[in-house]
Amino acid sequence: MNAAWPTAKIKDEQIKATGADYCIAGCHNCHAQIHELSEHYGSNYPVVHMWTLICLSLGILGPNEREYLGLKEVNVFHPETAM
Repeated sequence: MNAAWPTAKIKDEQIKATGADYCIAGCHNCHAQIHELSEHYGSNYPVVHMWTLICLSLGILGPNEREYLGLKEVNVFHPETAM
C-alpha cells in the first residue's frame, strides 16, 4: 500500500464526517484523487468538479451531467435539448 494512504484514510473520514451530499473538487487532479479515495475505502460519495456547479448555476449543464448529479428533473435550458 502507498505510504500516503494513512493520510488518505484521514481525508476520507473528514469528507464523510461533513455529511455533505457531494465533495466539490477545484481541479482535475483533486477530483481524481478524492474519487479514488472514495472507491478505495468504500465510501462512494460523489465527487464533482467546481465547473460543474458553475455550469449548473448558469443553466448550461448538459443533460448527461445533470443525470450524473442525480438531477434528472432539473428543468434548465441547454442548447443540446433545444435542437
